[in-house]
Amino acid sequence: MLIGILSDTHGLLRQEVIDAFKGVDHIIHAGDIDNKAVIDRLEEIAPVTVVRGNADKEWAENLPETAIEEFLGNKIYVIHNKGKIHDDLTGISIIIYGHSHKYSLVEKDGQVWFNPGCCGKRKPEQEVSFALLEISGSGQFEFRKRVIDNSGQDSRLPKDIDRIISKAMDMTDKGKTHKEIAKKLKISEELAESICRMYLTHPGVDVTGILQRIS
Repeated sequence: MLIGILSDTHGLLRQEVIDAFKGVDHIIHAGDIDNKAVIDRLEEIAPVTVVRGNADKEWAENLPETAIEEFLGNKIYVIHNKGKIHDDLTGISIIIYGHSHKYSLVEKDGQVWFNPGCCGKRKPEQEVSFALLEISGSGQFEFRKRVIDNSGQDSRLPKDIDRIISKAMDMTDKGKTHKEIAKKLKISEELAESICRMYLTHPGVDVTGILQRIS
């Protein structure tokens, strides 16, 4: 049995993911989807288990925060942020989560904790990853990491974009216009306007969330 695993798409479903998932039996998305179109496209490939992430707002209010699936005797628990686990994980073989945007595979106390990483929009130096999980029986499974070449993408963004976004958010809170922000931070008015718009229209969004949207 083959399962496609991804997280933190933030509105971008890459063609490499679609191609890799062709022929899988099931797909698991660990949240921060950003829009329903991503799930709709995945459902055209295979049945999808999906949980709500912190960046998934009104459109996702009916999505669960956690999910449990069982495949060939292996119980899989899915959540976006592992720091918010309050459930009893007794009997769970695999815990799948996202949120950190960092690929991780750790075994502890007889359970496997797995984060497929982020396969949404990323800066060129940041890894873009997802995974395939092959299950052959109870306790018999293997994760296959997939990395997408991200070199050369988003090259129009300044190298210190994280700092710029943070300062722009602070200036927006102080009532500065995007033109004032552009002049102060020495960036284009287009970039400043994009940052301000994302910040004002997505309450609670953080620097990473804004970067995903403007990349």
